[in-house]
Amino acid sequence: MTKQAFTDLAIRRLRSQQERFDLWDTNTSGLGLRVFPSGAKSFFMSYRINGERRRDTLGRYPDMRLGDARAKASAMRALLHKDIDPRDEDPNRPLTFGEALPQFITLHCEQKNRPSTIKATRRLLERECLPAWCNRPVAKITRRHINTVLDKVIDRGSTGAANKVRAAMSKFFRWCVSRDYITSSPVDGIEPPSRTNKRNRVLSDQELKAVWQAASATPYPFGPIVRLLLLTAQRRSEVTRMEWHQLDLKKAIWELPGELTKNGEEHHLPLSPLAVSILKDLPQLHDRFVFPARGNDDNCFSGFGKCKARLDLATEALDPEFSVAQWTLHDLRRTASTGMASLGTPPHVVERVLNHTSGTFGGVAGIYNRFEYVDEMRDALNLWEAHILALEKTT
Repeated sequence: MTKQAFTDLAIRRLRSQQERFDLWDTNTSGLGLRVFPSGAKSFFMSYRINGERRRDTLGRYPDMRLGDARAKASAMRALLHKDIDPRDEDPNRPLTFGEALPQFITLHCEQKNRPSTIKATRRLLERECLPAWCNRPVAKITRRHINTVLDKVIDRGSTGAANKVRAAMSKFFRWCVSRDYITSSPVDGIEPPSRTNKRNRVLSDQELKAVWQAASATPYPFGPIVRLLLLTAQRRSEVTRMEWHQLDLKKAIWELPGELTKNGEEHHLPLSPLAVSILKDLPQLHDRFVFPARGNDDNCFSGFGKCKARLDLATEALDPEFSVAQWTLHDLRRTASTGMASLGTPPHVVERVLNHTSGTFGGVAGIYNRFEYVDEMRDALNLWEAHILALEKTT
């Protein structure tokens, strides 16, 4: 918990970071300031009543001045000393978006969603919606307000992101309807800003060879990340958030905890010989993360955009007459799974490598068939590695 004496100058100088963070005022008990990645700043009051820990949003800075925030926090504290619930002071006061959002995250998302989904939903709503609607009553958010936020996202050239923001909004307002905060969702009737196309991109062997060679020539951390994405067929977030204690390189096993995987299920993944060799050669720059963020000990690597652009240039440099067109890092996972299948790996083994709980392992089969298929997965990944290395030798 970071504490400091709040001043207007200190608050103005606060800069946004990749993740939101909280500061606490040493002069007013319970008064805090939350700083969001977007740069928005919001006062809140933290307190406990009847055994319940609460965090009430007071107002957005600088719309709410520091003096007003302190006065509000002190008034709430005075009510608490009299065993009066601050929320009962004005039972007709409309619930604001800034107050409803943390309830939505705690009571809905954290109960029903995977950790990665919780994080993504919170980030979208806090970055795109909270700055505009922090003090606006939920019941007074209209379609016009929804479209204004979506238009700003689209104006940045992020139509795909606008779809995700709309989906997060829709989920939030449906929850508000279920809690009887509003009678209908303002998102209803608003179509997704752009058409979502399901990707089915699989790299050809020639493209796979080019990407592999370019990644092999790309230095730490991005080059090894790309090669491990191909050799393990795991998700980008899983590879980049890999931690040293999850690895048993002597047994060639990577133990992915449930909080790391998309489906929340633990995954015991065998590592091919080359994957083990790559991991052994990595510099251990951090006690926890295998791929730590530069200059930020609390986060893992996240600089995908610029690194992917440089990798594309390196791929084109290998053969000016050939380029790997319009591919993403997630396409490597699809390429690996398709490649293993084409080499004769049974579908249920491919699904175990991918840690899928649908398909062969869906429904009752997934509940009763708990066999890990470790040896089968190891054979599949070793065969896939041999295919990649064979491509590298072709002319």
